Amino acid sequence: MSRAPSDLGFSLIEALVALAVFAMAGVGLVQLQTHSLQTLSQVETRALADIVAQNALVELVAGAVPPAPGQRAEAQTFAGRDWQIVTQVTPAGDMLRVSVAVSSASDATPAARAHAFVAAGAS
Repeated sequence: MSRAPSDLGFSLIEALVALAVFAMAGVGLVQLQTHSLQTLSQVETRALADIVAQNALVELVAGAVPPAPGQRAEAQTFAGRDWQIVTQVTPAGDMLRVSVAVSSASDATPAARAHAFVAAGAS
């Protein structure tokens, strides 16, 4: 039995539908990749900010003289980025509570925070 000429291959409509399906899948993959890159950038920023916060906290706690109560802000460059470090020292009985908040120089929202207690009379 011979086939009719219309049964020999894909029609133009079938090819266009298949192309549209593959195009939508491709767009979805590109959006997924974009989201992954944004998430990676956020995680990297938080990880670096946490390192900066921990370093600042260790410098304050390990000093020979306990930090003075109050708030101070400073800028620092780490890993090729500029960071804003805000340190808050508050009395807590016979201890001092030291809080460090680190944010990117371009963003006021802290990306990392670290806290510690140090004896008020000695380190």
